[in-house]
Amino acid sequence: MSYLNPYINDENLEFYENVKVFARNKIFPGVEDRDEKAVWSDELWKKMGEMGLNGIAIPEEFGGQGASCLQCCQASEAFSIGAVDGGLGLAWGAHTIIGTLPIVFFGTEEQKKKYLPKLATGEWIAGLGLTEPSSGSDAAGLITRSVDKGDHYVVNGSKMFITNGPVGDVFICMIRTKEGESRGPLGISAFIVEKGMKGFGVGKVLKKLGMHTSTTSELIFEDMIVPKENLLGPLHSGFIRIGRATLEWERTVLVSATMGMNEFILDKSFHYAYNRHQFGKPILNFYAIQEKLVKNWIYLQASRRYIYYVARTKDAGESLPMQASILKLITTEPGEEIAHEGVQILGGYGYMREYHLERIYRDVKLGTIGAGSSEVMRSIVASSFPGFFKFKESMNYMAEASVQKKAEQSYTQSISGELELISAIEELLIAVASKIKKISEQSIEFAFADLVMIYSVLKQSFWDCAYDSKHYTVDDKKRDLVLLCWFLVTKYIKSFYYLKIIAAEEGTRVFQAYYNLSDIQKRIEDCMEFLKRGLL
Repeated sequence: MSYLNPYINDENLEFYENVKVFARNKIFPGVEDRDEKAVWSDELWKKMGEMGLNGIAIPEEFGGQGASCLQCCQASEAFSIGAVDGGLGLAWGAHTIIGTLPIVFFGTEEQKKKYLPKLATGEWIAGLGLTEPSSGSDAAGLITRSVDKGDHYVVNGSKMFITNGPVGDVFICMIRTKEGESRGPLGISAFIVEKGMKGFGVGKVLKKLGMHTSTTSELIFEDMIVPKENLLGPLHSGFIRIGRATLEWERTVLVSATMGMNEFILDKSFHYAYNRHQFGKPILNFYAIQEKLVKNWIYLQASRRYIYYVARTKDAGESLPMQASILKLITTEPGEEIAHEGVQILGGYGYMREYHLERIYRDVKLGTIGAGSSEVMRSIVASSFPGFFKFKESMNYMAEASVQKKAEQSYTQSISGELELISAIEELLIAVASKIKKISEQSIEFAFADLVMIYSVLKQSFWDCAYDSKHYTVDDKKRDLVLLCWFLVTKYIKSFYYLKIIAAEEGTRVFQAYYNLSDIQKRIEDCMEFLKRGLL
């Protein structure tokens, strides 16, 4: 049983634990040294291939494991818990998700037969070429161009910040193919680019804040010859169809590694606080330390519920670009805070490399930048919001109707004022949603995105209180919903101030309900006892 993950079902538990044990035994030893020297390990990559990880999302007929989106998320999470190697996990994600899945989803039979078997074993390493020196968040503004020469294309341009660039063999590259289309997503095609193609070059290995065990570089195309058969998917629609589908997977699966880091931090800092004595007692007994540990637990389960929900929905064939952006926000931004608090708990030891938390502190920063920055995620959430009632209808994917009904019938009374706060947040969302299309200020747009995220996460957590999840009981979940309300509104309280400007009455009710939350310290102490039961 995984005490810190009450949501892993029995069907996937053995797989989850096997990945974790593999990562702990094979990857974790030596990670500190590899990070310090910023080295790539071919040996470990081969071991991952032997384990089946490099082809996890590839169909079995092409040598892969045929895993679902949910299983890929759980593999990413388990690998991260065991390995504590953000760089190698990033390289795996770039290869498995954004470098390989476009061929799985959009490749011809000939392309699949040529590339997928070698990608499945890891003999070939894949990556995605999207970002350019002059286009990052505005990815559709790329300027790498091609000229049609009959049986091939001639490509000129470059790609920047490419994970696996120096070691990769195959890259899915977005290239502008339509004459007269200087900007925007139209006229961009996807190509399978191989490192041996004439005119293909790799720039110097880039030095980074974190993720040192992955390699990153610029890709340079100088009159590069790309055969016509390497066109992936329809001409001129690569970014719209392939790029966006791939990014949605990336925001779901790769972000799962942050959950793994959070769980490692929680386990490591909890036991450190239990064994570290100051002023005659374990620092675990101090409320300031307890609050940090509990915050980690609360955010970990909130992000886990949301990621699993989006993954399951994708496995059912639905596309959730807005929800994928929400899960990236609710996972990566608290992830930075959790890493900060973990280092703080360990104090001087947290600052030292041998305790691993300082490496995590550096690695998690990429989460709010890569695959679309937090700012871009907020723009996506705000711009794609379909109106309150359509949005509420889309939230039905979070829980079956019977589960929602059970929660609403059995959970009718707050224990600390949490239901009143959620109700007030819903009223504010309805009020702001009716006005948001007429408002152009980015401060309001981003605050609205935060409101959508908070409401969505809280409603999911409310419905989750309908049933026990193994040892995680309904009473535990209600206690934690109170704390999730407290931590989320506290973290994003500036957004509520902005929204109060355009919905004064509803905004005031949110603040009143927030200030009326009661017994927060007691809830934190109770949650700490819950953690002690499982971790000590």
